Amino acid sequence: MHILYLNSMQGKKKFKPRLFQNFRLDEFVPDTNFYKILKDNLDLNFIYNSTKSVYSHTGRPGLDPVVFFKMILAGYLENCPTDRGLERLFQMRLDLRYFIDHDIDETIPDHSTICKTRKRIPEHIFAEVFEHILSLCVQQGMVDGTTQSIDSAYIDANASLDNMDKINLEDRDPDIFLREVFDQDLPDNYSIKDKVDRVRKVQKDLLVHKRYREKKYKEQDRDSKRKNKGRVFSNATHVSKSDPDARIAVKPGKPRMLCYTSTMSVDTLQSVITNIAAEYASQKDSKLLMRNVLRTENALAANGLEMSQVLADTGFSSGENYQLLEEMGLRAFIPLHGTYVSDREGFKYDGRRNAFICPQGLALKPSYNKSGEGRKTTVYRSKKKECDSCPIREDCVSSRGIKEISSTPYKREYERMRKRLKTRAGKNTYQLRMHTVEPVFGSLQQYYGLRRIYVRGKNSASKVMLMAASAFNLKKWIKQIGKDALEVIFATPSVIKCLMFGNSKFSNSSLVSLHSEYQ
Repeated sequence: MHILYLNSMQGKKKFKPRLFQNFRLDEFVPDTNFYKILKDNLDLNFIYNSTKSVYSHTGRPGLDPVVFFKMILAGYLENCPTDRGLERLFQMRLDLRYFIDHDIDETIPDHSTICKTRKRIPEHIFAEVFEHILSLCVQQGMVDGTTQSIDSAYIDANASLDNMDKINLEDRDPDIFLREVFDQDLPDNYSIKDKVDRVRKVQKDLLVHKRYREKKYKEQDRDSKRKNKGRVFSNATHVSKSDPDARIAVKPGKPRMLCYTSTMSVDTLQSVITNIAAEYASQKDSKLLMRNVLRTENALAANGLEMSQVLADTGFSSGENYQLLEEMGLRAFIPLHGTYVSDREGFKYDGRRNAFICPQGLALKPSYNKSGEGRKTTVYRSKKKECDSCPIREDCVSSRGIKEISSTPYKREYERMRKRLKTRAGKNTYQLRMHTVEPVFGSLQQYYGLRRIYVRGKNSASKVMLMAASAFNLKKWIKQIGKDALEVIFATPSVIKCLMFGNSKFSNSSLVSLHSEYQ
C-alpha cells in the first residue's frame, strides 16, 4: 500500500482589478524579444522629412508616419496583411505596443486610419523605406550585387470574376489599351482608326471563341449544376468593376483569375530582395525583364554595388532582351523559349558568318528585314546563279529559283545564349536561380502576407509588395546582426576563458542578452 503525502493545498486564481497599477511596458518585454531588438536597431526617422509635404501644418494631428510604417512592417512579419487583423494584433501584443511606442493604456490606431494613411502616402515613400532597409543589408555585408536572380509570380487581386463589365473602347486610349492588354505596339504609321479596328477585330475573334466554348460546355454539362458553366473572359473584352487595374490571368490546368504580376530580383549571396514591383498580369514576362533589370541596377548603384550577371527563366527569353543585356555589359543566363529553332531541315546556321549553310555548302546570307505587328523577321536568301547549277534545286528552291529562310534578327544573340547555357559554368550558374528567387517567392506568399492583395489598384499593390519585401529583408538583417554580435562576443578573451573552464556565467540566454546590450 502506497501513501501519497500532499505538501500544499489546491490553488484557485481569481482576477481582482486594481484601481492603480505600477506597470512599465519596457520591463515586461524581455531583452531577447525580436521587436525589442528591432526597435533598438531600426531608425526610420527619415520618414518625417519624406512625408512632410503630405500633411498640413494645421488641423488635428494624424497618425505618426513612423508608427504607420512600423505597424505595416510588423503586420507582414506576423503574416497579417489585413488592416482589421493588424488592429486586433496590436491590441493583444505587449511587444508590438512597445515597438510602436504605445503604452498599455493608449488606443491603437484603427483599421480605417491605417487604410487612409496608406492612400495618403505616395508610392515613392514606400520605395524609400524599402531602399533604406536594403542599404542596411548592404552595410551588413549581406548583398554582393554581382549576380541577380529574377522571377515573377501571379498574386491574386482583391476582385472577383463575378463582377465583370464589358469594355467600351471609346472610353480608353487605344495605345494604352494595346500595350496593357495585347502587350504590343503597333507601327507608328497606324492611325487611331486603324488601332481601334485592330482591337475590335481581336475582340470579335475572342467573342467567337467564347461562344464556341460556351456551346461546348453547354453540350457537355447540360445536366450539371455547376455555377457559371463555360464562363470565358478576356482582357480584350471585359474589365473588373471592383479593381480596373486587375487583369485576367490563366495558368495551365487552372481556371481564370484576376491577378497582379509581381516581378522581383534577389541577390544570390544571402537571398536578399533587391527589387520588387507590381505589374499588369496581362503583360508577358519578356516585356517586363528590362524594366526590372534597370530598377535593380539603379538600386544596387545607389549602394555602391555593380551587377554583372542576370538569371531568369524561359518566360523572360527574347532576342531583344539578349541584345539589350549585352549592350549593358551584363552576362545573362536565360534559357531559350521553345519556339526558337537553331537549324532548319538540311540547313545549318553558322554564327561566325551569320548565314545558313545549305547541303551543298553554299551560304544563305541576310537579305532584308520585315516587320509585322510587333514582330521583326530577317529573311536569309540564296543567290539565283548558285541555285541554278545546284543538283538538288528542284526540291529546294521556290518558283523564283531562290531559297528563302525566315528567322529572327537576333539570331546571333540566341546562339550565344544557347552555347553559354550548355557549358558547365553556365549550368552551375543557372542552378542558383532555383535556390534563390523561387524559395523567396514561396516564403513571401506563405509567411509574409503576399498570398493575396487586399487593396485595390496597381499603385496600392506596389505598396503592399514593397512592404512585404521590406519585412522579409528586415528579418534577415536582424538575424545577421545577432550572428555578427555573437561572433564578437565569442571572440573576446573573457568569454573564451569562461567557455574553456566551464563557467556558467555565459549561458545561452545571457549570451543573447549580451548581444542586445552590445548593439
